[in-house]
Amino acid sequence: MMAGVRPGRLAVVVPVVTGVGLLVAAALLLPGRLEVDQAERRALPEPAATAVSSLPPVATPAPTPVPSPPRPLPPAPPSLAVLIPTADAADLAALTARLIGEGQKVSTAQVAYDLVARRRPAVALAYLAARPDGSAPATWRLRIDLLHKAGRHAEAAALVAAAVKAKGAVPPADLIAAAYAIDQPDLVIAAAASGAIPPPDGALALDLARRADKAGRGDWIVALDRATRADWRAADPWLAIRVAARNGDSAAGLRAAARLPADQRDAAREAILTRAGDKAGLRRLLLARAEAPGAAREGIAEQLLAAGYRDDAAAVLRRAAAGGSPSTPAARRLLYLIGPRPGAADLAWLREQAGRGSAAEQLAWLTVYADRARPREALATLAAHPLGGRTDVLLLRASLARASGDDAGARAAVAGLLDGRPLDGAQLRRLSAVVPADRDPAQAAAIAKRRIAGGVAKPRDALDLAWAAWNGGDAAGTVRGLQPYLAAHPRDPGALRLMADAQARTGGARAARPWLERALATTDDGRTQVELLERLGQRGEAVALVEQLRAEAPQDRSLAALHARLLIAQGKPGAAQAVLAR
Repeated sequence: MMAGVRPGRLAVVVPVVTGVGLLVAAALLLPGRLEVDQAERRALPEPAATAVSSLPPVATPAPTPVPSPPRPLPPAPPSLAVLIPTADAADLAALTARLIGEGQKVSTAQVAYDLVARRRPAVALAYLAARPDGSAPATWRLRIDLLHKAGRHAEAAALVAAAVKAKGAVPPADLIAAAYAIDQPDLVIAAAASGAIPPPDGALALDLARRADKAGRGDWIVALDRATRADWRAADPWLAIRVAARNGDSAAGLRAAARLPADQRDAAREAILTRAGDKAGLRRLLLARAEAPGAAREGIAEQLLAAGYRDDAAAVLRRAAAGGSPSTPAARRLLYLIGPRPGAADLAWLREQAGRGSAAEQLAWLTVYADRARPREALATLAAHPLGGRTDVLLLRASLARASGDDAGARAAVAGLLDGRPLDGAQLRRLSAVVPADRDPAQAAAIAKRRIAGGVAKPRDALDLAWAAWNGGDAAGTVRGLQPYLAAHPRDPGALRLMADAQARTGGARAARPWLERALATTDDGRTQVELLERLGQRGEAVALVEQLRAEAPQDRSLAALHARLLIAQGKPGAAQAVLAR
């Protein structure tokens, strides 16, 4: 016990002194800030990829491979740690060698990472170069990173290129990450080819293929396919199609297109075949597409036409138009394509359509067929058709018969129309237009009566009724029928002569004379003039006119006969005989 100290005070001072001493000892045992920083940086070194963040990005890249960091290293001895911030590479290399020789636990990698942690990449590079194990595989990734930090990118690339050729010299993950860091994915492909890394898996192969496609390097794609069996084309068919197109390999492009979603395949195949100029392949594709239910056949037909396959386009349009009306877009396009005079196959198809669908649709197709077939063939088809007795079809048959000169066929059709069925004004007008030139008088009269009753009569109808009355022996009816007609056509020589005949029968020669004179004044035909002059009793003028006509046509025997008859009427039989003897 210390002299002069009271026992009561010792009880207080001793515990205080002891506590202070313990605190001081604990503070001395704790690591300093430098030791903590070094330990943290050694435990979590910076990945090599961060050294080239300024490189331009690539299209659709996969995340750059980042290798796992090395295992945490033990702290450097205090005698070495204090020199890390300031010493040069040579001094640090010498001290490292001395400490290792003394048996202390220190490594080249440990010192290099400490230099990196103190942001001294150039010294770290020089230190590694000065150490005999500074180029060991364990420091390869660190050297790549340090070269980038020091701005020595060409040396970093050379180091990666050298590693590509040396199998097993560098961990595969480190080599891949370094090649991506210098934006040279082709080195990854070369490494796989040399065996420096395993063959790329599907994800890596796909990313390498995309980068090669963006760079336009088909040779990289070839090398990649040799280095791996991973099917990157299945993962990105569009990429495979682009690559195939660049190589001019349409077969490969089509194989890739087969892997696309169903709604994209046809468009891709069409683009591939079009780009390749494979017209035959495009034709097969379009025809197969046209067979699909719900296909847009009109558009497919236009594509076939553009490719030069007119017959195929017509066949597709026929399928699209079958069973419908001629007014559908497909039918209209087909009719334009086959033209006004189609071939036998197209005509047969039109006849077939005329036997399908509703009556209205059949009638529409019959009209289309009749407009394009030869009149005689169309007339036979319409006459045999179940709708051949309908009013519209009969009118069409009469028109075809007149166009083909078939008067008998025209009269048969007109007879069907005049069987008592109702005819509207438009139908009556059409009927009048298709009556054959060699009209049957009875039919002409019946048509005239129907037109008059239907309120669509023309003056010609009155003339037809007048002729019908004359042929029936009704001279008075003839006069009544001619009056309205001649009021509208006062210079019709034929009607004037008929009026003269009717007047002669009802009122004698005196009643007929004014009409004969009017007929003579309106006719330009020489023979008719001769006959009219004779009926008017002007035989001398008639003989003079016939002699003039014979001078113009001396070989005309009918004029000679007319001349002789006039001479006989004048009481000159000898002269008549001389005329006939010439």
